Amino acid sequence: MIKAVHNSELWQRLHSADHGVIIVVGTGQWGKTATVHSLIDSGAFRDRNVALVKYSQEFIEAHSYPDNYRAVPWPDDISDILGILHPSRDVVVVDDSIFIAGARDSGTRENKGLQKLMTIISHNELFVILTIQNTSMLDISMFQSQDVYMIHKNMDVVAIEQERNAQKISQTIANLYLQKKMKDYSGIVHPKAWGYCSTTREIIAFKLPSWWQPAMSKPFKGMVMH
Repeated sequence: MIKAVHNSELWQRLHSADHGVIIVVGTGQWGKTATVHSLIDSGAFRDRNVALVKYSQEFIEAHSYPDNYRAVPWPDDISDILGILHPSRDVVVVDDSIFIAGARDSGTRENKGLQKLMTIISHNELFVILTIQNTSMLDISMFQSQDVYMIHKNMDVVAIEQERNAQKISQTIANLYLQKKMKDYSGIVHPKAWGYCSTTREIIAFKLPSWWQPAMSKPFKGMVMH
C-alpha cells in the first residue's frame, strides 16, 4: 500500500497542532529537502507562511517557490528574532541545520540563539523543521524542548554506526521499511520519495510539489557558510 502524506497520522497530528519540531534525517542526496517541501505543500501546516533560514533572496527569486515563501536571516541578537519570524503564522525551515545547531558548536551565538528559540516556540505557536544528515551532528537540545516528529530518509550503513545510540535502532528499522518499499514499488514510486516517521511508526510517500525543481535541493551550492 502507498500511503500519501495527507492520509498519514503524521499529517493529522501536525494539522491539529499549533507548534512542534520536525527533524528530517538521512544521508545526503536522499531527498530530505524535497520531503520538507512536500510536507508543507500537503497542507499539514494549513495556510502558514514559510521562512527559509539563511537562504538567499536571490535563490528564492530565481526559482518557482510559492508566494508564501521568503528568505530570512539569522539575527545577531536572538531578542530580534520575533521581528523576523511571525508567531502563529510561520513554518521555520532550517535546512542543513549543522550550520546553526551543530553538536560541536553548542557554544556559538547562533546555536545558543536557536536553543533559546526552541524553548519558546510553543508560546509563539511556531513549527520548526530541521534537516540533518545524522543526529550525532545535531545539538541534543533540539530534541529536548518540544514535541518532536522524526522523519527518516535512507541512511548509509556506515553513517548509522555513527548515529546517537537512541537513534540507531529507529534508523535501522527505518532503513528496513524504506528498502522494502523501494523494492516493492520500483518504477512506480521514486526511491527518494519514501520516508519513515518513527514518531507515528508509518512509512509515507512524499510526492514532489508541482512547482518543485531539482536545483531547489541544493540551496547552498557555491556558498561558504559561516
